Amino acid sequence: MLKKLFVMFACAAVVAFAADDPVAVIKKKDAELQTLLKKSNRSAKETERVKSLLNDSFDFALLAKKSLAKADWEKQDAASQEKFVAEFQRMVRNSSAKRLELYRADSTIYEPAKMKGSDEARVTAHLWNKGKESVLEYKMSLVGGSWKAWDLVIDDLSTARNYKDQFSQILKDKSFAELIDIISKKADEAEK
Repeated sequence: MLKKLFVMFACAAVVAFAADDPVAVIKKKDAELQTLLKKSNRSAKETERVKSLLNDSFDFALLAKKSLAKADWEKQDAASQEKFVAEFQRMVRNSSAKRLELYRADSTIYEPAKMKGSDEARVTAHLWNKGKESVLEYKMSLVGGSWKAWDLVIDDLSTARNYKDQFSQILKDKSFAELIDIISKKADEAEK
């Protein structure tokens, strides 16, 4: 009886560990995404699913925070930060679906996750599309028991750093409220 209990516990631990593996999280979403991207005519529901697959793995609060200089983020009150995160997420969510070719792959190879402690990881994926390789690196954190990416580095170009550079330039001449308005308008345009 004790042996059966031990085997059941060991199996449960293996399943729990596999569910928490950051590479497994990325692979699972990528498999469904690639199936949808290969369809020539996607329904509106399938397009929404593509947006979800592309974006539900992200910790937008952390990505939004990292897309601003630390001083710019800390100067804002909680309500402004929340509004920025919401509009930023909407902009990224809508614009990512417009750049679907970037995510299409004929084949993908994942490297083992590079762990930093037990709650930070980097997952590198090598994607091939029509013979051309792209390297994607997901910078991830464990958030509420789930692995979430807070940055996506595509062929050495960091999403967070790119936004940070753009937003720093805007904030030289405009207020934080104006930056939120710009992001909101971009989200609206990408929705069309």
